[in-house]
Amino acid sequence: MAALPIVASLAEPADEPARHSIDGGWMRRLAAEFGSPALLVTAAGLGAAAGAFLLSQHLQPCDDAYITFRHARNLARYLRPAWNLEGRPVLGSTSPAFVFLLGGLGLVLGVDRIDQLAFALNAVLLAAITLLAYLVARDLGAGPIPALAAAALVGFNSVNVFILSQGFEAGLLLAVLMAGLYLARTGRDLPAVVLASAAPLVRPEGILLTPLVWGAILLGRRFRARLLAAYLALPLAWLVFSTAYYGSPIPQSIRARRAEPAVFRPYGGGRVDLAHRLASIVPEAAALARREASFYLLTGYRRLEEVPGGRLGPAWLTLLGLPVLGATLLRRPDARIVYLLYAPLFLALYGWIGHREAWYFPSFVTFGVLTLFHGGVVTLDRGWSLLKRITGFTSPWLPALSWTAVGALLLPANNYAVNHGQAEKGRLFARDPRGEAFERAEHERFNGYRRVAGMLNRRGDPPEPALTSEVGVFGFFYRGEVIDTVGLCTPEALAFYPPPASDVWDERGRPLTYEDNLTPTRMVLDLKPTYVVNGLGFVRNLLQPGHPFRRKYVLLGSFGTAWGDPLLVFARKDAAAGPDGP
Repeated sequence: MAALPIVASLAEPADEPARHSIDGGWMRRLAAEFGSPALLVTAAGLGAAAGAFLLSQHLQPCDDAYITFRHARNLARYLRPAWNLEGRPVLGSTSPAFVFLLGGLGLVLGVDRIDQLAFALNAVLLAAITLLAYLVARDLGAGPIPALAAAALVGFNSVNVFILSQGFEAGLLLAVLMAGLYLARTGRDLPAVVLASAAPLVRPEGILLTPLVWGAILLGRRFRARLLAAYLALPLAWLVFSTAYYGSPIPQSIRARRAEPAVFRPYGGGRVDLAHRLASIVPEAAALARREASFYLLTGYRRLEEVPGGRLGPAWLTLLGLPVLGATLLRRPDARIVYLLYAPLFLALYGWIGHREAWYFPSFVTFGVLTLFHGGVVTLDRGWSLLKRITGFTSPWLPALSWTAVGALLLPANNYAVNHGQAEKGRLFARDPRGEAFERAEHERFNGYRRVAGMLNRRGDPPEPALTSEVGVFGFFYRGEVIDTVGLCTPEALAFYPPPASDVWDERGRPLTYEDNLTPTRMVLDLKPTYVVNGLGFVRNLLQPGHPFRRKYVLLGSFGTAWGDPLLVFARKDAAAGPDGP
C-alpha cells in the first residue's frame, strides 16, 4: 500500500511556481525557467562547452550507425528512405525518426556526408541535453550551483560523449526523454504527449516515456480529448505511411531480432519468445544491473576487467544514497519520482528483450547519474540535519559540501584518456566503453570496407549487387544494392537460417569459424550476388576444398582486415573482369 501514494503523486504539479506561465517576453520567461538571466547564460555556456567538446572528439566510426546513415543518405539524395534503391523498400534502421530527421536536413542543406551531419547534430543535441539536465536537477530540488554540477556530469559523461561521437540517435532520444518528462512535470501536457508519441520512433526504449507522461496526466485528472488526439496523430500517420511504403510499421531490423537463435551461434533455430522471457524478467534485469549497466554507469566501461586495476572506483559509494532516497520517497511521496523511474524501467525492458549493445545505454547512464547525484545530496543533507539535532552544529557551507562530495565521487565514473599522437582524436578523448579491442576493430573495419566500396564502385555504373555480413560502412559508401546476410536490411536472408551442419562443422567435427554468424552456402548460391565482401571468419565455410562457392566465385583480393582477419572480396566468375582486373 505504501506504493500507492507514490503513484498518485505523479499527478502532483511542480513544487515551484509555474515558471512557464510568467508574464512577459519569451526571453524573460526563459530566464525565469532557469532561475535568472545569469543562470540562463551560465547554463547555456555549459551546454555550448559540452557540444564543442563533443566536436573536439572527431567523428568516431561504428558499423551499426552507418546502417541508419545509408537510409538517410538515400532519402537526401533520392527521396527514398530505404536500404536499397531498387526493389521493395526496406527499413533496416531501428530509428525511423532519426532517418527522416537526418535525411531531411541533408536534403535541405545539400549535405551528402550524412555521418558528418549526424555528428554535428549530436553536438547541438548534447548542448540541449546539458541544459535539460540543469532544469531537471533544479526540478529535483537542487540549487543553481549543484544543478550546474549535475548538468556537467551529464554533458561530459564519457559514455554519452563517445556514443554521440559515433553519430548514433542516442542524442535525439535523450533530448526527447528529458524534455518530455520535464514538460509533464511542469504541467505542459500537450507538448509532453507529442514527445511521448514520437519517442518510440527514435528508439524502441522510447516507449518508456509513455507510461510516465500519461500516468501524470491520468492520475491528475487532466485528461483531455485533444491530448489523446495529439498523442495518436504521429503513430497513426506512421502506421499508414510505413504499412503502405514498407509493408509493416515495425522496422525490419527489429523483426530480424526475433530470428537471432537461428542466425547466431549456436544456430539453434526458432525465434525469441518474448512471452516466455517474461518469467525471467526480474533475474535478467538484476543481472543486467549488476554487470553491464552498473559498469557503464560507475566506470564508463562495459566490463570490469577493462577498468584499470580491475575494480570499481569511488563512484560506487553514491549507491549508498539510494536507500535514503527511497525511504524519503516512501515517507513523503514526491511527483519528481518520474525522473527516477526511467533507469529501473530501462533495466526491466532490456532484461526482458535481452539486448545489451553499448549505444543503448546513454539514456540509462544519464538518468542514473541524475538519480545518484540527487540521492547522494539528499542523503548527506539528511546527515547534516541529524548532526545539527545532535550537536547543534550548523554551517552555511554544509550544503555546498554535499554536492561537491557527490560530484567528486561521480567524476571518476568516466573513461577518458589524454591523446598521445592520434590525429583522429581530441587532446582529451572519451574511450570506447566496450574496450580498446572494439575501438581498434571499428577503425579497422571502417577503413577496410570504405576502401572496398570505392574499388567496387569503379567496376560498374551502376555497381552490381554485393553481399556482406557487416553492412553499415560498406553500405554507406557503396552505390549499389547491398545484401545483408544477417537479415537486418534484407528480409529474404532469414530464410537461409539456421545453416546446415556442413556450414558449421568440418569433416572432423571442428567448428569452421568462431564468428557469431557465418554466410550460409545456399544464400550465396540462390541469391547470386555479383560480389561477396566479408572478413575471412564469416566465409570460412565457403572456402572448403571442393566447395561449390569456389567453382562459381573468384577472389579479387584482400583489402585490409576485419576483426583481425583478412577482408576478402570475391566476384562471380562471369563478372570478374573489371577496371581493376580479375
